[in-house]
Amino acid sequence: MSIFANLFRWKSSSGPHQTEAQYEENLARQVSMARKALAQMQEYEDREYRLEFFFYTNNLNNAEALNSKLVELGYDSQSGESADDPALFVTTGWTTPIRTNEETVIKWIESMCRLGLEHDAKFDSNRGSHKLKKQQ
Repeated sequence: MSIFANLFRWKSSSGPHQTEAQYEENLARQVSMARKALAQMQEYEDREYRLEFFFYTNNLNNAEALNSKLVELGYDSQSGESADDPALFVTTGWTTPIRTNEETVIKWIESMCRLGLEHDAKFDSNRGSHKLKKQQ
């Protein structure tokens, strides 16, 4: 089985990594976390910062396609196996500078969640729980 998984570059064939309902739940959670973080950072509001992002999926092809799209957007991005969970692939990196006001950040989160859904990957803006496996 492992040979076939490597041939087709996926680790789980149990279906989508993220359903539409999970997408909606994740989007609401990400927006809520962003609003709380922005409220705590009022003195830094409306300045430009590069934001760190994380996406998780169970399919390497999805991670690589997502990575390509993020690079097209001008982001520093990379993808590969998760160092923490052999069933996941991680796409992570940094945005170009983004204004840190609520409207701009929420629109960015919405677009990243939608991009994740399009590539069957879950978006996480809050310090990812999975890191990339170091290349040997």
